[in-house]
Amino acid sequence: MKKIFLLSFLFITISINAQSFVQTGEFSVERTKVSNYMLDSGSDQERTLQLNITFPKAFNNKPEVMLSVTKFDGEKGINTRFSVKVLSVHKAGFSMEIKTWGGSKIHMIGGMWMAIGE
Repeated sequence: MKKIFLLSFLFITISINAQSFVQTGEFSVERTKVSNYMLDSGSDQERTLQLNITFPKAFNNKPEVMLSVTKFDGEKGINTRFSVKVLSVHKAGFSMEIKTWGGSKIHMIGGMWMAIGE
């Protein structure tokens, strides 16, 4: 019983000292907001757009970043192909890439990001 209590106490102490925190935000791109927007050209070539996101408050260490797409406007009658990924992460922010290919036309794409770190 003492071992269980001691292990529980240790786990709680370590958890409290780690003090992870979460920051969230949104991204949204379309032709009217971005000068070099090429995602709606319909070219068979790969087309990419990079975004740099700055965290509201810098982390002490490099956080983990997750992305999700929550809104999308594509061309009717054309296959939709896209990928959204994190390229690099640092304490103050991250860069991400939106890519399409194969004739897909993306008129607008947006979503949310979440960063978890110390």
